Amino acid sequence: MSEYQTDIIDVSDIALLKNPSRTIPTTYERLLEYDIDGVLFDEQSPFQRVQIVHSKSLGNMLVLDDLQNISEADLVYTETLMQRGRENYEGKEIVILGGGDGALLFELLKEKPKFVWMLEIDETVMRACDTHLRSICGDVLERRKGTNYEIIVEDCMVTVNKFIKENKKVDYIFGDLTDIPISESACGELWEFMITILHSAFQILKPTGKFMTHGNGATSRKSLELYEQELEKLKPPVRFTKSKAFVPSFLEDWIFYQISFKSTDNGDA
Repeated sequence: MSEYQTDIIDVSDIALLKNPSRTIPTTYERLLEYDIDGVLFDEQSPFQRVQIVHSKSLGNMLVLDDLQNISEADLVYTETLMQRGRENYEGKEIVILGGGDGALLFELLKEKPKFVWMLEIDETVMRACDTHLRSICGDVLERRKGTNYEIIVEDCMVTVNKFIKENKKVDYIFGDLTDIPISESACGELWEFMITILHSAFQILKPTGKFMTHGNGATSRKSLELYEQELEKLKPPVRFTKSKAFVPSFLEDWIFYQISFKSTDNGDA
């Protein structure tokens, strides 16, 4: 997740294991304290450092490049991202961009979709979560393919571009990749990646479809404003709504976006 709220510094440090209460500084000098008492998995993948650590209060947690991603206590994150109870996924076709922890796929499959494609690049993340985070992902990361879902292990843009060429359209796309970057302007490699994802995703979205994604901490107002400015530049134009939820392992309120084509909203042009 973001640099803003989860700057975990070398959780495998022996000093941490001797003294599990750890105060952690963040980008905006906010201090977070985790009661981590052990490291269950620690491996460098071709893309990032992947760790599963254990917290006495939050259970097992996925940490990527020293940044907290999700814990066993974070069902509210997944349910807010998918707007459970507000969106109807039954019989729908869905693409998940990222989602390597398997939590979103696991919860979406409970909603009886027609088919879900999960596009995840990092095999190591899935292997770690399949072993240590079964409470949030079930067996979907072990099976990889079922009657109504498939996990494709490659850069998500490969499949997205394939769908674009095939003129394939889906009902929902979930951006479960990087958080909105924290910066003074919408420029740089991460912003370019995020904007590319947005433009490509809307090319395979049905006119009535939605792009669902997480944003950043509610107090990271500048990054959220920059993201919304980028949304306003999209062609065809889009509209968006926002939701907020307190995520236990983030120790703060988090913002989630639901984005759709403006032309399908009450007849708007």
